[in-house]
Amino acid sequence: MTAAEPIPLHGGRHSDRTVGHGPPGFEEFFREYWPMVRRYLVWLEAELSVLDDAAQMTMVSAYTYWGRVSRMDQPRGWLFKVAGQRLQDAREARRRNGMPTETETLHAQLAHPDPIAVSDQRLDILAATRKLPRRQQEAVALREQFGLPYKEIAQIMGAAPATVRAHVHQARQTLKEMLGDETQEGADA
Repeated sequence: MTAAEPIPLHGGRHSDRTVGHGPPGFEEFFREYWPMVRRYLVWLEAELSVLDDAAQMTMVSAYTYWGRVSRMDQPRGWLFKVAGQRLQDAREARRRNGMPTETETLHAQLAHPDPIAVSDQRLDILAATRKLPRRQQEAVALREQFGLPYKEIAQIMGAAPATVRAHVHQARQTLKEMLGDETQEGADA
């Protein structure tokens, strides 16, 4: 993508705006972190329009606070925290507007193959993860998808590392019960 190409928004589609008009460094930041934010949100929400809204709002927040965000050594923790908040905002907006909030499987939602949706087993894990309590969803997604250390997850979630470990452990146990041991091989390693 060059500076003259549009920013990919809403599920990979492009906006009418072109990149390069924003603050220095934001284009590179967007390219690096947009896919990561979406991958995180896919673990938490099946409805693509909701997760795309949350991802877009997250990047708008990063743009709004670019002066602070651009000075962070590791902004991903901030992004994950904001993404979780924006997901809640997007869900609330849907409820307020009388739109359905029930999530469906990604099989029905995906128009194009996505790296996350390649295997049926992965889809089953994602669907099961979305049935977990919210804090367990967040903890297991950050640990399993991104391999973050418990201490960093604790900072993102505003919880003690021991609490995060308990959330991850309980989530893994519940997922094993829901899916059977074969789908979680290696998850406890």
